Amino acid sequence: MNPAGGKAKILMVDDEPKNLLAIEAILDNLGLDLVKAHSGKEALRCLIKDDFAVILLDVQMPEMDGFECATLIRSRDKNRYMPIIFLTAVGRTEAEMFRGFEVGAMDYLLKPLVPTILRSKVKIIIELYQKTEQVLRLNLELQDANAGLEARVRERTAALVVHGEDLARTNGQLLSATRAKSEFLANMSHELRTPLNSVIGFSEVLSDLTFGPLTDKQKTYVGNILTSGKHLLSLINQLLDMSRIEAGKMRLQLSTVDPRCLFLDISALMADMVAKKRLTMALEIDQDLPSVEWDELKIKEIIYNLLSNAVKFTPAGGAIGMRARREGAVLKVEVWDSGIGIAAESMKNLFDGFFRVDGPYNRLTEGTGLGLPLSRKLTELHGGTLGVESEGLNKGTRVRITLPLAANPGP
Repeated sequence: MNPAGGKAKILMVDDEPKNLLAIEAILDNLGLDLVKAHSGKEALRCLIKDDFAVILLDVQMPEMDGFECATLIRSRDKNRYMPIIFLTAVGRTEAEMFRGFEVGAMDYLLKPLVPTILRSKVKIIIELYQKTEQVLRLNLELQDANAGLEARVRERTAALVVHGEDLARTNGQLLSATRAKSEFLANMSHELRTPLNSVIGFSEVLSDLTFGPLTDKQKTYVGNILTSGKHLLSLINQLLDMSRIEAGKMRLQLSTVDPRCLFLDISALMADMVAKKRLTMALEIDQDLPSVEWDELKIKEIIYNLLSNAVKFTPAGGAIGMRARREGAVLKVEVWDSGIGIAAESMKNLFDGFFRVDGPYNRLTEGTGLGLPLSRKLTELHGGTLGVESEGLNKGTRVRITLPLAANPGP
């Protein structure tokens, strides 16, 4: 780890001195510590001595090419997640690029290098590197604080006032670490999408048998990769949506929408999930709902999130439902279930990111805790409101939404 405030180190690997000079000239004004290596072996020696924020690695080199070098780098636990950007000549084949991603490349840049692209890529990775170091430092501080707190509790059990002060300080450090982690995840999400889209794309190509037949075991493995990749991409997209809304960068794509058709379409998508859990689903959607001006995809995401939660947290044999009616200039929607409900002490945390109500049933269900806070933010972006009601555990839950007939985007 670099000392606080120190320059981030970049390892440039290329057997052509002129290429190293060109990279150095492009990155010269970024305030970085640039280290040159003229071969894969020399690069490995550099990695034994130092840590680097990113490695710019030439693909075509004698003795040891970039793929072999990247494989050896990734074989060391210390360097397993170190970002690698391959530099390659225009005209490389898709198979070679796929091989690069297989051995751990974060991205490809084509030669001759475009200075603005190289600088922007390096800047983003340096920011992620610095955020990672910040999170690591905060985690170490938090571990030290927790260790100190345990020692004080053992030594001075009766000192309740001191205990409370230490606990408040530790909670403050935890909040700081959480904020740093949120910023890191938001930035990291952008960089994850490019390689993840490649994983999904190549998995779909393999699954479609474009390059030939697969054995049953290979089909299973490819299917698992594709499913996991799509799930991770969905989580990343939720994180990006949350960060865009909080930064005021989310914009609605308004169009004329038939709300009754929209609600029925989403309900139909839930039919398989409802049937598998042997639930009953009741729909009370007024026949004469007027056309509205909404962002159709965002509203679909809201309703799907709420119905999915209703199915997820309602035990087999229970019931869920949705009501929709017009009241003056607004449309009121209610999604309800007869499920596990929410304890009073958990209500205040429902809209915190990644919060999940604790309980034996909840631990058996998948989820990130992002669906409900994201749904509220998307509702507010339309100028509406979203609230949750529950009379307690095992007494079901009701989510009430009020949406204007013409979206009035919030700030």
